[in-house]
This record gives sequence, C-alpha cells and structure tokens, in this order.
Amino acid sequence: MKVNIDNVPNKNRLARSSSGNFDLVISSWGADFADPINFLDLQTKSNPTNNGHWVNSEYDKLISASSNQDANNKQKRYEDLVNAEKILMKDQGVIPLYQPSVTELWRPTIHGYVWNPAGMSRGYKEVYITQK
Repeated sequence: MKVNIDNVPNKNRLARSSSGNFDLVISSWGADFADPINFLDLQTKSNPTNNGHWVNSEYDKLISASSNQDANNKQKRYEDLVNAEKILMKDQGVIPLYQPSVTELWRPTIHGYVWNPAGMSRGYKEVYITQK
C-alpha cells in the first residue's frame, strides 16, 4: 500500500473536506455542551458536517428518536444514543483517534473550582482558599 500525505493549510482542508475531495481526513471536534448528541448528531445523513457521507438508516432513526424522547424518559434516550454509537463504531462511520485529557494538581485548601467537560472548561468564579 502506498499512502500519500497532503499537509495543507486549514482553509484548504476545510474546502476539500466539504467538497468530498479526500480519501481520509483527520479532523477534530470539541463539544459545545455536555451531551453525547453533540458528537453523534454530526454523522446523521442530513448533517452538513458529515463530509464522509456515511449513511446508516438505523443510526439516523435512533438519533431522531433520542431527540424526540419525552423528557421523562431519559433511560430510553440514553439507550437510543448508546445503540446509535454502537452502529457508528461497528460501521466505522468515523474513527476516534484520541481523547484529550488534562492533569492538574491542586492544593487541598483550594475549593470551588469547576471543570466542565464541554464548552468553557475552566470555572474560576467560585474559587476560594481555606486555611489548612
């Protein structure tokens, strides 16, 4: 197998991706809010960021069902999202390469720090320090 790598500026990568001019693209996505739908919705047939044009009708049905769930039926919504992700990973509609992480060391006298896994990740607004 021969692999040719085209290292192009971001603007070119975005243009090639959106036009379908690629065999493989390495890209990233950061969640705006803490919910699996933030990632899973990207691979539905009608989503404009589905540049690989991967389509699975069962996946789309599960994502749609999860969006239309009664607010009181969180377990069913969760099951729909889990089953959709299983389809996505089985078909390899996308291939996750990495998940970023951060290691931090804090003194035990510092309290009130909020770390959010999505959106604005660092919340210093309520931070306070106590004596030992």
